[in-house]
Amino acid sequence: MQITCLDDDPRMESILRRFLTRLGHRLRFESSVMTFKASLAQDPPDLILLDLGLGRESGIDIIHWLAENGFAIPVVLISGHGDSVLDTARRVAQGRDLPTLGVVNKARISSELPALLKRLRSAPALANAPPTQQPPSEQTEPPTSPTADDRLDVEQLQSLIASNAIQPYLQPIVAPADGGLRGAEVLARLRLPDGRILGAGDFIPLAESEGLLYPLTESLFRTLIDQRAQLAQLSLGFLAVNLSPVCLHDQHIVDLVRSLVTGLGDICAIRAEVTETAASQSPQMVQSLAARIKLAGATLAIDDFGTGYSSMRALAELPFETLKIDLSFVSEMFDSPKSLNLLRAIIGFGQRLKMQLVAEGVETEAQRQVLIAEGVDLAQGFLFGGAIPLDAFVERFSRGSANTKPRSLSDAL
Repeated sequence: MQITCLDDDPRMESILRRFLTRLGHRLRFESSVMTFKASLAQDPPDLILLDLGLGRESGIDIIHWLAENGFAIPVVLISGHGDSVLDTARRVAQGRDLPTLGVVNKARISSELPALLKRLRSAPALANAPPTQQPPSEQTEPPTSPTADDRLDVEQLQSLIASNAIQPYLQPIVAPADGGLRGAEVLARLRLPDGRILGAGDFIPLAESEGLLYPLTESLFRTLIDQRAQLAQLSLGFLAVNLSPVCLHDQHIVDLVRSLVTGLGDICAIRAEVTETAASQSPQMVQSLAARIKLAGATLAIDDFGTGYSSMRALAELPFETLKIDLSFVSEMFDSPKSLNLLRAIIGFGQRLKMQLVAEGVETEAQRQVLIAEGVDLAQGFLFGGAIPLDAFVERFSRGSANTKPRSLSDAL
């Protein structure tokens, strides 16, 4: 692999060349920003090692320059200014869509950089894979997006809702230690007349803007109740349903949750998930609604925890029993010590409040092992299975099925 390093400290050249050559890589070392830019245009490398501390023109400036000039060359960021600045620089690079394969502190470069390069060399395709890419094996009916000629309008959506086209897809929620099924999250999908399936992002915004979320949620819950015989074949501890922020402004949503508790409560508990952002809106109204949902027989979970700015207040004022750790904290746990420490702080915070902890977005065995070690109760993500239609979910997880436990990541891929 051809590697270009930009670092204004010439002493780094001998350090890098020593172990990069041993690993079979070719190094081009640049200590000048001007010559670096010129060499990049003439002979683009396979990988860039970018030092952040370059004097007048910093590594952050180079990140922006690379993005503005359309360079899609993978980058590894290095710095002697500490893990915190490396973590921030990584976020800047990812925010500019620059392929960022890792960060390395110069104090640990002789051990961390060779290990990083070995991983990339053994799995180059995985290094650039989007973190939320769904394994093909889980895409039983992959969601599609409408073309420009058949975008949904409000009348079409109303008609589809009335014809029970809102379909429940279920994603497993498991105990990370043994992979055993504990619950499932319900995700709404829309089946078009031609059989295509639309993901939530293709119809939920329209439903929100046109006041159709209540009938949409009602249709989804009614379908779940109608399929109670199938759900009864599962050993679900709970079924989690998402309540949109818009729904929280409609006091009738309590009646829908109560209907679900009445229809399925003898099969499994009902868990209502409210995002952290929604929980912080109109606090008094949400407090009243949350209490009524609890009194209706459902439990409450705060979803996407850590993504907003009112988490502490929401936990203090609302009767949440479950804390769902946002997938961003799980996906970033190995990006820097700071990211891992932040994840551990959230876990410890939830444990001290005696809340059940659910980690979202678990995709690798290494992530699972950390969550087990930290005592996280439950997990969901593509390591354990993506969202699939109810009948496929029942076939896979029903009592007596030969495949009641999620597969390993290697099987999924």
